[in-house]
Amino acid sequence: MKLLRISWNAVTKYCEELAEKTSPFRPDMIIGISRGGIVPARILSDVLGIKKLGIIGVAFYRKAGKKGMEPEITQHLDMEIAGKRVLLVDDVSDTGNSLVFVKRRLEKKRPKEVKTATLHYKPHSVLKPDYFIGTTEAWIVYPWERHEVERELKEQPILQN
Repeated sequence: MKLLRISWNAVTKYCEELAEKTSPFRPDMIIGISRGGIVPARILSDVLGIKKLGIIGVAFYRKAGKKGMEPEITQHLDMEIAGKRVLLVDDVSDTGNSLVFVKRRLEKKRPKEVKTATLHYKPHSVLKPDYFIGTTEAWIVYPWERHEVERELKEQPILQN
């Protein structure tokens, strides 16, 4: 498995670039998908000056590179989004299934519009985000998950040196 390690400085730069790309949309609120989308959503909230920030928890991957069968909600969103322009944020659109799952749930709450934004997009994803910065096939290790990924990869003997 090819790893792409991302630094905090790179995350900040990517979020600033992503904010610039999303600014014409002018969202009323930002919703981050937990866990990976929490940090980018918060940084985008800061850069764009949008104080309405919500979190929806979704679990899909069980371990690095090992996904579950279907996404599941682990934390419900308790914000009113009807009639609002919503920017849905995650760190990466890997399979795209989590983004599709959450976007469909949000659309049932009748927002004016939902657009998606990620730091990275993988070409095999079923959903190409409306806004993203980089494209890669590698497994991305963001700074907020470094220790978790290192622990999980040590459990996979084939990847140990």
